[in-house]
Amino acid sequence: MAPPSRIIVGTRGSLLATTQTGQTVRLLETANPNTNFETRIIETTGDMQRDRPFASVGTKGMFVKEIEQALLDTSIDIGVHSLKDMPGELPEGLTLGCVPQRVNPLDAFVSVKYPTLLQLPLGAKLGTSSARRRAQMLAVRPDLEVMELRGNLDTRLRKLDEGQYDAILLACAGLVRLGLGNRITEELSPDICLPAVGQGALAIEARATDTATLDLLLSIHCTDTADCTRAERALLAAMGGGCSVPLAAFASVSGNTVHLKALAASADGLQLVKAEGSGDRANAEQLGLSVAAQLKQLGASALLSQN
Repeated sequence: MAPPSRIIVGTRGSLLATTQTGQTVRLLETANPNTNFETRIIETTGDMQRDRPFASVGTKGMFVKEIEQALLDTSIDIGVHSLKDMPGELPEGLTLGCVPQRVNPLDAFVSVKYPTLLQLPLGAKLGTSSARRRAQMLAVRPDLEVMELRGNLDTRLRKLDEGQYDAILLACAGLVRLGLGNRITEELSPDICLPAVGQGALAIEARATDTATLDLLLSIHCTDTADCTRAERALLAAMGGGCSVPLAAFASVSGNTVHLKALAASADGLQLVKAEGSGDRANAEQLGLSVAAQLKQLGASALLSQN
């Protein structure tokens, strides 16, 4: 089948979104020189309500729904997302066409004054917009004043530099993609702060029936990243979580084996349950379901329903 002559690419309009979309388009252009790629900015619910806490927006897929609708009405051909923004289940008619190679999946501790999380003084002000990060920080440092932090990445860094916070938490991947890796003060170990499902990975979404576009996307697909994130996303779907609940999962691959760690927490970090498991990469989804079942046996569903 001949590749499409033109692909319209949908993306959010933030600096990070347009930067990572641009990087993705350049990879696609290199692999598919006979296809013309056109980028279209789409404003999402999360962008329209960026000053409100995530929990109060109250919707799964707050950063993807409008892009998915544009796919369904055929005004775009592919959507580029941060995989961690995507709910566990996709709308009927859409599929993940490819998952490019993941970059640093860890969380970043960023501070002007303090070199590590553990060296923050008692009662320090720590900024994050993530219920997952908040809960894990309070589990380690219950003395901290964990404060809401919204806005684009440059806005968050500016608030830190102005002294509104003693430190903030961000994804290493976003800083690296924007050329701001030098702002990472400390990479937080997964033992301290387990990453979000899909963190550090991108997802290229397309219509399930658009076989020509799906074939084209395979040119930048990373099997290792895909198998790890399949396990993570299967767990997310089984737990019924979105990006606004304190649920974390991170998978790694060695040979044909995928290892998955996961946790669920209460918002205050006082209750936290963990589970992990390993399985053949061909059965990555089953591994995710198995670890999700472990979490549920430990009471994770009740914890998440409190949030």
